[in-house]
Amino acid sequence: MVQDLRFAVRQLFKAPGFTIAAVTVLALGISVNTAVFSLVNTLFFATPAYAKPHEMVQLFSQDKKDPKKFRGFSYPTYRDIREQNAVFSDTMAYNLALVGLGQKGDTRRAFAAVVSSNYFSVLGVPLARGREFLPEEETPGRNAPVAIVSYSYWQKHDLDPTVLGSQVLINGRPFTIVGITPNGFSGTLQILSPEVWLPMSVYDQVANDFGSKNKTGMDDRNGTQLRILGRLKPGTTAAAAKPALEGLAANLEKAYPVAQKNQTFITAPVSRIAVSTNPTAASGVKSIAPLLLGMAVVVLLVACLNLANMLLARGAARRKEIAIRLAVGGTRWRIVRQL
Repeated sequence: MVQDLRFAVRQLFKAPGFTIAAVTVLALGISVNTAVFSLVNTLFFATPAYAKPHEMVQLFSQDKKDPKKFRGFSYPTYRDIREQNAVFSDTMAYNLALVGLGQKGDTRRAFAAVVSSNYFSVLGVPLARGREFLPEEETPGRNAPVAIVSYSYWQKHDLDPTVLGSQVLINGRPFTIVGITPNGFSGTLQILSPEVWLPMSVYDQVANDFGSKNKTGMDDRNGTQLRILGRLKPGTTAAAAKPALEGLAANLEKAYPVAQKNQTFITAPVSRIAVSTNPTAASGVKSIAPLLLGMAVVVLLVACLNLANMLLARGAARRKEIAIRLAVGGTRWRIVRQL
């Protein structure tokens, strides 16, 4: 076996063109598969970068008369849900915005998450440096100029400890950096990673209302700007929480018959690939995963077939040599091993 292996290696060196072509074909097939599998794993199977993800659910506001119709939440409604619900240990609210981030003369576009003050505590994510937002910093109209930046932002500044407490310009306004997220944390989404987190009080200043047709102030009960995530109490399931949430929605509809007309609340697993008020929005992306995996398998099969054809062609070119080896007593299995 060792002798055959040495012979095979010598043959490869004698035909560098064939060797390079074979390695290239295999490398392309394997690299495409690796990239696709890594992408699918990141989007659908990798463990989220927050504590006890099985306890986290996303809350949706559904129209009772048109169950296919969903909408976001206003800040006042979020406060009511947080204070009056009986199924969550805590809830938090957020939305995304595209902002100008940087220093004077060096501004770039970046995603920002505008969040409630308890965002990190609900997710169970301790900051690497600094503090979380204070409750008063989420009050609408307060416009607290503070920010928490990502670990990657800190890395771009060579992990300089003086970043904490320094100022960064967001849409031309100065914000003081009060915290740094832990390494590897990119929020609840896998496809959009915020580089900076801002308190809810500055939403009206910086947010561009992803998916919102009618822009309203943060303190307007008719607003639909926010997405809500909740951490279920220990021992509580999403199914068990359903009646309580329906009851809470009914109470809010009685209290605010215009703003909450025909609205009920449902939960769904936290989406890692869609920023939407509709729980079915991610299903279209999920359906692409089998297609991507299938295409990757096809690419690998094509690569293997190409390599097999190359080996057959090489074997045909060595027909005379193989005939001589058979004539002098070489076994077929021995010759196959040398190929």
